[in-house]
Amino acid sequence: MAFSIKHPWCKSVCLLVFLYLFAALLTLKGGDGALYPARTDAVPIYIVNNGFHTDIALPAGAVMSRGGLLADAARQSGADVREGKWLVYGWGDAGFFTAQGLSVGRALDGLRALFRPGNPSVIRIFGVSARPDQAFVENIASRAVLTPEGFEAMVRHMEASFVVENGAPVVAALSADDVFFVSREHFSILRVCNNWTADQLAAAGLPTAPLLDGNAILLGLDLKLRAGIHPAD
Repeated sequence: MAFSIKHPWCKSVCLLVFLYLFAALLTLKGGDGALYPARTDAVPIYIVNNGFHTDIALPAGAVMSRGGLLADAARQSGADVREGKWLVYGWGDAGFFTAQGLSVGRALDGLRALFRPGNPSVIRIFGVSARPDQAFVENIASRAVLTPEGFEAMVRHMEASFVVENGAPVVAALSADDVFFVSREHFSILRVCNNWTADQLAAAGLPTAPLLDGNAILLGLDLKLRAGIHPAD
């Protein structure tokens, strides 16, 4: 049977795609011109994107000189927090994100993370010595330049994700290279790791697209087209 756009199933798919794109356009969020882009006194950050998952890399010197919960978590992680180093923060499902390797069991756990509501989540922190666009040679690292006010707003927003006990972030799990902290947020298909990344960038004044940002590739495209963020050279 020849393909035809007149087929009922094709019409339905086209309609769903149109409605999705229309909703995505309606829900676009503009940036805050008072926070982004920076013109003077800039703070560079990187969005690290492997096509599936995204992290945010912050200059260790800026994090540690500010102090606060984000700096405390970095110290607890055991990362090198000296000036010139970088701290990488990412968010994900507590079960799937902390597991390693590929297996049928992990694939099934990934489906659980997406389709069961209210899954607990964690924040991963690790450090890199090289500049992120050099450290992550197999990933895309895009550089954004924030105002000090935008950086402060983003850090406060990130800190709000942590569960705190006795004034300190709570460690959830350890791996050979990373430390994970308990997050107060929940993971599901309606809010995945890339939505968390986009929310932090929105707090810093960048434009975002809530219905598109769950996909790492679409998030990167949106940042390129509307925020002027390109992969670092």
